Amino acid sequence: MIAIRQIQEVKAGAVTVKLPEDFSAKQVEIIILPVEEFPGGSQNLQALLLAAPTLSDDEFQEYEKNREWMNQWNVNDF
Repeated sequence: MIAIRQIQEVKAGAVTVKLPEDFSAKQVEIIILPVEEFPGGSQNLQALLLAAPTLSDDEFQEYEKNREWMNQWNVNDF
């Protein structure tokens, strides 16, 4: 099944969907859902990302050391 998902602006109460050239169906089902816009959505995301915990250089080196050690494991050993 081919599905096409797009977010488009409604202009004069209408939406136009352009189908790919290789779309050969003679009948389609169209479901229209409103897109909820949250005020300050990108600002909230940026604030969330900036507030996220970070690793110090020492913590990152320890993580890298553990990752390297684990990459040496062999599945057959278990």
